[in-house]
Amino acid sequence: MLAACLALIDEPADREKFENLYYTYKDMMFKLAMSILHNDAFAQETVQDCFFKIAKIIGEISSVESNKTKAQIVIMTKNRARYNLRAEHSEKTDTINDTQISEKVFNDILSELGFEKLSKLIDGLDPTYRDVMVLRIIDGYSVNEISEICDIPYRTVETRLLRGRKILKEKMEEEYDKFSI
Repeated sequence: MLAACLALIDEPADREKFENLYYTYKDMMFKLAMSILHNDAFAQETVQDCFFKIAKIIGEISSVESNKTKAQIVIMTKNRARYNLRAEHSEKTDTINDTQISEKVFNDILSELGFEKLSKLIDGLDPTYRDVMVLRIIDGYSVNEISEICDIPYRTVETRLLRGRKILKEKMEEEYDKFSI
């Protein structure tokens, strides 16, 4: 896989950067994919898909070992694993903690429409809000952890979560109204 990805990259500096990134994150990416997919072949396919995507955008990555790069790789891997899971019509393997979502409508939607619907609604958010919402609601990271992973200030994470929840709540209420009619 490494050779195939390196063949996609023209610049020698970018090839070296990709190779460093590959050896730095391949094990972490596989473990993340396995935690969602629980299938070795699907996890390997997910990691491969992510590395091909990274090879295409390697010039945009500034530093291999930065928190921002790690956060992007974590989010990319988890999103791709979830996509592959849905594509294979497997049952969900991630769970969310109901105490993380305090508003009544969230609980109603979860019980009526389920986790899969919530996940799809979150996927439809603007990336600014989607990434922190996935890390908080789906993956269960604390605000401090999200701040470190994404390399953004604590207050910015709080603001994005607040705005993201507001948008998500509106979307969920719309879906709930459609569902209950």
